[in-house]
Amino acid sequence: MDARALVDGELSAVERARVAVTDEGFARGDGAFETVGVWDGRPFRLGDHLDRLAVSLTAVDLPAPDIDMLAAEAARLLHGVDGDAALRLYVTASGTRVLTVTEQPRRDPPARLVVRSAPWIRPLGTYGPAGAKTMSYLPNMAATRAARAAGGDDALLVSLEGWVLEGPTFAVLWAADGRLFSPPPDLGIIDSISRRTVIALADEAGVGVVVEPRPLDHLLAADEVMVCSSIRDLLAVRRVDDTPFDGSTPLRDQLSVALRDARRGRR
Repeated sequence: MDARALVDGELSAVERARVAVTDEGFARGDGAFETVGVWDGRPFRLGDHLDRLAVSLTAVDLPAPDIDMLAAEAARLLHGVDGDAALRLYVTASGTRVLTVTEQPRRDPPARLVVRSAPWIRPLGTYGPAGAKTMSYLPNMAATRAARAAGGDDALLVSLEGWVLEGPTFAVLWAADGRLFSPPPDLGIIDSISRRTVIALADEAGVGVVVEPRPLDHLLAADEVMVCSSIRDLLAVRRVDDTPFDGSTPLRDQLSVALRDARRGRR
């Protein structure tokens, strides 16, 4: 597919799209963004992504976006796309709107996660940006680089109090005793739409779901550990630090099929 962009409504190829170097999004990482999975040409849960974008901007005292305008621009940008893609939307503090559609990046499953402390993730209500999906992703990317330097594929972030949080660019879930466990968004993690979908599918399948703070030891004693994001499948993790998870993954396998079907409109 031809990667393309809309910058304040101006359509161009991605490589020719331009944003001013004085824009606050570029200069300070000031703004919010969303990444939407496009499956068979259809953006999955676009309305939920646009709503979350508005929540993120409001949380950092920036004006809420014109949702109808962004939805129309997304439809314009996706016109003619009939395969899988990644739709990204950015709204900066300068008011610049950037939408891009590109091929979904090919990423290997994170076979080994390395535990890293995430002091920048704090509970909702402790300060404004808690839980917001902002363009200031440097701490997350630094955590990924540190995990790779330590021999892992990516990081598993934990709070200062020891609660399991999320990955730098993905949600984390785990299975134990036939139930599915997930950290709650009120810990300050991103309210992952993929995670919400997996939880709803688990509920639909009659799987018990527990959404509450759990310490790292609970995850390390789990039967399965899995990650997901808007442009990832529900993927099994095979090692967290030095703890192996090399057995079968029946719950992940079941929910992965359900997630793929939901994304492609087959359920």
